[in-house]
Amino acid sequence: MQNVAPTRSLTRRSRDLQVAAALVFLLGAALAVAGIAMHVFNLVVPFNRGYEVYDLTRKALMLIGAAFGLGSLLMALRAVTWRTDNTTAHELGEQLATQLDQRYVFIRNISKRTTGYVDAALVSQHGVLALRITRRQGHFFNEGGQWLRRRRNGKWRPMRWNPTREAAGAAIKLRAHLQDYELTRIPLYAAVVFMRDAPQVQLKLQQPAVPVVHASQLIAELSDTYFAEERLPAHTVQEVVNLLYH
Repeated sequence: MQNVAPTRSLTRRSRDLQVAAALVFLLGAALAVAGIAMHVFNLVVPFNRGYEVYDLTRKALMLIGAAFGLGSLLMALRAVTWRTDNTTAHELGEQLATQLDQRYVFIRNISKRTTGYVDAALVSQHGVLALRITRRQGHFFNEGGQWLRRRRNGKWRPMRWNPTREAAGAAIKLRAHLQDYELTRIPLYAAVVFMRDAPQVQLKLQQPAVPVVHASQLIAELSDTYFAEERLPAHTVQEVVNLLYH
């Protein structure tokens, strides 16, 4: 199995965002300096009819310059913290690689404007499997799309985090992205994967809306759904890989 991540593409995107942040900062600085200069050197005297407009303009330049400066800092922070790989997804890929051949492509850390962030997608002639992968531990109960977690006192509490919603949302966005390129008949599946087995992770499931599996049992658990049959020709699989990887 091919275990890959679009690291170069994401690194380039991070670098481009850093350059954009620098340009925005310079523009903001220029506007702020212009506003300050208009305060230091009064080009319109106070009793002039146009003084109010002049005063409003120089204040606006300073405020806009400050806003641009703040925006550039946020852009720079996003660029620096842009994740170019997902170590948890990489670990799952390594596990699957011992059981799947080279016809399967495991693409981790997908991050595009149209897809949002997706932990990983397994692409093959079976279709596309969108995965929400987690290292969380504990006792979990999933019914339909609802999740509970057992606390230390033994009581079950609703979870703020909903992996079912995230996995299903990832599949929906991937489908929309592929449809934009006229790949309208790609079978899309989703699953929630817990990296740890029992006793670290104990799952109680009741008609889950999205399959929930331990990493070690992923292939076996999805043998009747995703892995049940081959649905795509090899050239279509390659088209999908190209769209999600690049």
